[in-house]
Amino acid sequence: MNDSYKIKADILTDALPYMQDFEGKIMVIQYSCNNYASPEQEKRIMQDISLLHFLGVHPVVVHSNKSGVDIFRENKRIAALLETNNLKAIGICGIDLQTIRILIDNQYIPVVIPNDIQTESENIFVEDTAREIAVKLKADKLIFMSKDKGLFDDNGQMLPIMSLATLIEYNKYHEQKGYLNLKVQNAIKAINGGVHRVHIIDGLMEHSILLELFSIEGIGTAILDSLDNLYKHEQQ
Repeated sequence: MNDSYKIKADILTDALPYMQDFEGKIMVIQYSCNNYASPEQEKRIMQDISLLHFLGVHPVVVHSNKSGVDIFRENKRIAALLETNNLKAIGICGIDLQTIRILIDNQYIPVVIPNDIQTESENIFVEDTAREIAVKLKADKLIFMSKDKGLFDDNGQMLPIMSLATLIEYNKYHEQKGYLNLKVQNAIKAINGGVHRVHIIDGLMEHSILLELFSIEGIGTAILDSLDNLYKHEQQ
């Protein structure tokens, strides 16, 4: 057998336990790559999110606005990008939980912009909105996709997984700045609010969300309520 085929087969085999764990679960994806991703990169990202949908996951996309673009037009654009993958997606303005739940139940991907008509001119952080939705939907995961690659130790090595308690201790001595700090603070709030895992990943890395979710090593940082709650296949 050609080695490349074996590698691909091994990847699929390794992903199988995760596919079984994730079926039927809600994953809220905070998407902030639309300001700097190329059209081809965005196309791949939407394909990866669509694949999650076809594997039985319920993605909810919460996105930032693109600089210089009408926020509601941007919302429709991202929903339309997802629909090019032969699925149904609908844009939502603001946190409308009833509509989001109806869309999930009917196999749509909700695409949420934080602002609604009343708050159109306000600066609402998409990280806050994604966390609030994740907690209220009792989502299994909250995934931050942006330029932030994850959290690192003092030697510059990626920290692939940590418990909430470890993150709080880590943050005492490694205070983050800007949007990464916002993600860390929302990760703490999300897990305290019942979200099982929070992931911080580099959205521009090719297939980053798939590599993070369907491999033990991952490519970013995963934060859990407790390391006692690892998946069974992660404990081996």
